[in-house]
Amino acid sequence: MNIVYIHSSYKPNDLIGQWFSAAKEMVEKDGGKAYFAIKYVKGKKIQEHDIMVGDSISCKIHSLMFDCFGLQDMFSWFATKRFLKKLDKIHPDVIHLHVANDWFLNMGLLCNYINKHNIKAVWTFHDARVMTGCCPCPVFVGCEEWQRKCEGKNCSNTFIVPTHKFLYLIDITHNYRKKTIGKIKNLTIVTPSKWMSTLVEKSYLKNKPCVVINNGINLDMFHPVEQNVREKYGISPDKIILLSVGNPIWELKGRSFLHRLFKDLPDKYYFIWVGCIDRDVDSFKDCDRISVFPRVDREELLQFYTAADLFVNPTLADNFPTVNLECQACGTPVVAFDSEGTKETVAPNAGVVVPRKNYEALRDAILNFAFDNAGEKSREFALQFDQKNVMPKYFNLYNSK
Repeated sequence: MNIVYIHSSYKPNDLIGQWFSAAKEMVEKDGGKAYFAIKYVKGKKIQEHDIMVGDSISCKIHSLMFDCFGLQDMFSWFATKRFLKKLDKIHPDVIHLHVANDWFLNMGLLCNYINKHNIKAVWTFHDARVMTGCCPCPVFVGCEEWQRKCEGKNCSNTFIVPTHKFLYLIDITHNYRKKTIGKIKNLTIVTPSKWMSTLVEKSYLKNKPCVVINNGINLDMFHPVEQNVREKYGISPDKIILLSVGNPIWELKGRSFLHRLFKDLPDKYYFIWVGCIDRDVDSFKDCDRISVFPRVDREELLQFYTAADLFVNPTLADNFPTVNLECQACGTPVVAFDSEGTKETVAPNAGVVVPRKNYEALRDAILNFAFDNAGEKSREFALQFDQKNVMPKYFNLYNSK
């Protein structure tokens, strides 16, 4: 079986990179080949079996059409034609899409190719943008327009939006997706969370098969490790360490709520924030109750996960945040907002989930947290999300009729 994965970009050690490595290994053990199609990025080093789609001109034109008019998916004609010629040589049995609506593919050409060659298509929805005109988080912004037709007249989407908006033709993009993606004959949708599957049921794709396959984590990597975080950063034994991690920690990930917690919580709490934007690194660098980092390496992140007493995740919109699973696998319980699929990633008998945007509830959950056996219960919960169990579920899907 030959499988082509399509995703705009990845790094070998990020979630998609690890996922692809595991998939590639399983495909090759079965006698097949796996390829990864990614968006063109100037100077990017590609891995073996990567296929770079597009060039500086095609991606720039596609991006400009979105920035000026909100149009996407209908450009990159020549770039997609070249990509399809490569597929002719590969003869894929399955095309598995992830984030593919990123200004580098012509969806009409790709969808017609899939239908013409009777290829099985699987599409994992990491956010909602395939179902909308461009918005990844319609529930967060309180929009239901996408369930019928994205008009754009009263659009409150602030996440993926045109820079200039000379004309906001998002309705054309949404309609184009219905006529292309919506017409793929052999398409199965995968959602990492039960919550995301409820959105599919309300979209133009509601008649397509949809299955829930939770994202997994690498339990060989995420587990309690030896660490000296308190000694290294001068954190006294009586302090309660509150850890937060984002990529980055910005407003959608609850930045303002973390700032309020830092201001309001008593001195017995020590904060560690990983993934801070530059101005927060500068603002907090001289504070003695907090350590802030724009990024850390994997080894230090594991030490933070292990050393923390509580993981605080005030994300305001998330499909299935695996960061919660990572820290729980290291024995650290979670307090989080009930944001979309977040509840599905928090141990129900150890962590605490409070209503989204309810700062007082978040603060009180931290102040009143019951630590007794919470770490052990959290780790036990996380063990069910072993990445090794995820790929066989996808392969069963690949082989299904």
